[in-house]
Amino acid sequence: MISVPFRMTARFFACTAGCAALVLSVGCSSTRSTASGDITTRYDRAADLYQNARYDRAALELESLMFEARATSLEDDVLFTLADTYYKSEQYLLAVEIFRRLLEETPGSPYAEEAQFMLARSHDQLSPVFSRDQEHTLKAIREYRLFMDLYPVRKGRTELEADREMFSGLLKLDPANSEYTVALEDVRRQMLRLEKVEHCSARIALLREKLARGSFSVAGQYMKLKKYRAAEVFYDEVMQSYPDTDYFEQAWRGKIGALVELGKWFEALAVLEAYDQRFPENMDRVSAYRDQIMRHFSNS
Repeated sequence: MISVPFRMTARFFACTAGCAALVLSVGCSSTRSTASGDITTRYDRAADLYQNARYDRAALELESLMFEARATSLEDDVLFTLADTYYKSEQYLLAVEIFRRLLEETPGSPYAEEAQFMLARSHDQLSPVFSRDQEHTLKAIREYRLFMDLYPVRKGRTELEADREMFSGLLKLDPANSEYTVALEDVRRQMLRLEKVEHCSARIALLREKLARGSFSVAGQYMKLKKYRAAEVFYDEVMQSYPDTDYFEQAWRGKIGALVELGKWFEALAVLEAYDQRFPENMDRVSAYRDQIMRHFSNS
């Protein structure tokens, strides 16, 4: 579980969630936004609705504020809270739109780090099963990687936990020491970022596994249709693009099988020998192919 603080009117908090796009739901709603009052009052009302999980109503209030809050101190508050509202109500396409808008229009916002993380998570939520178009899978990977590039962690978990214990102990001895307080808060921020980076890394691995499975599945379908050249192309894609997945070794075996079916004996032998170098412990898995290849050359 990723634990992330959330900022409503205060400028130093950030939130974990999101879901975005432009103002499509206003015209579809059976209720009206209460547009009276100044921007701050109306934002506070929307934030209260959000905190009470009244997401549909909160979205209406925030949508009505979105343009009025432009170029004001509340612009990023409105955008981020709206995106978070969309995300929590599982409107992930809308979340993508608003998180991206926040990053483009208010790049210096204290929400920027969290918005980048949640943009990736929104695409991740839209990632479909392996057999369907993987546009959002690719975008999720790209946005997760961008987060890791933009917000690297300076220390590992062991070091951060040691620092937290040290500064917590020092504050018990000297509670009024502001330097210890600032240092402890920085450690806490770094630990929260580390959790996000770990989440990004884990999700990238799973999403790449999905992409590899998709290409491997297509190759298998071509094998069943006896379209061996097409199958070889997709096995090559797995071998070249996804060496870090469970499908890498399987793609090697699949390519040997495709080459055998095509009668490309010299290529099949070369791939078999390369397979032996990479996976010597798995040679029993290709013993049938090896026997076919050896029989061909012995009969030549």
